[in-house]
Amino acid sequence: MKFNRTTITLVFLCIGLTTTVYLTQIKPEGFNLENQETTQNEVTKIFPFQTEDIQQITIDINQDVIKFQRKDEPNSPWQMTQPETLLANDGAIAFLVNLFPQAEKKLEISPDVEKKKEYGLLESSPTIAVTLHNEDRYHMILGNANFDDTQIYAQIKFPASIQAQSSIFLVSKSFQYAIERDFGEWKQE
Repeated sequence: MKFNRTTITLVFLCIGLTTTVYLTQIKPEGFNLENQETTQNEVTKIFPFQTEDIQQITIDINQDVIKFQRKDEPNSPWQMTQPETLLANDGAIAFLVNLFPQAEKKLEISPDVEKKKEYGLLESSPTIAVTLHNEDRYHMILGNANFDDTQIYAQIKFPASIQAQSSIFLVSKSFQYAIERDFGEWKQE
């Protein structure tokens, strides 16, 4: 089998070019998969607190306000304080409270007036206010769903102690599901 002289020259040229690229670009950076995995796992959380730090929750949907207060009782830790005073459904509250520490900061948008209107973040939008044991208060306004209806836009106002600007984030649609329930579902049976 005979090879043409130009074919042999092109093969050696490709091998030389590949070697040069490998030695200058790939080898210095390395194939360290551990660094890539830790970078992917280091997703920043929106809320810097845990579920046990939450002392009070206030939900406002269409001017209907529901408030919940944490009690010091292990069997029934949450009590509704407004519009009625009664024991709260632990399952409904736990579902909502567990969403906060899991919220990841994937997209952050500065909240100008046009963006707020575009994302449905209006004065009449549903809101969730969370007060912690240290009196820090987080305020979340829920807006429209994103283009594929998997997440919703939410404007989050941070307390002064965090020194963070109010921003718009994409959060789980579970926040919407957690608060849009019949009033009877908030009560413990």
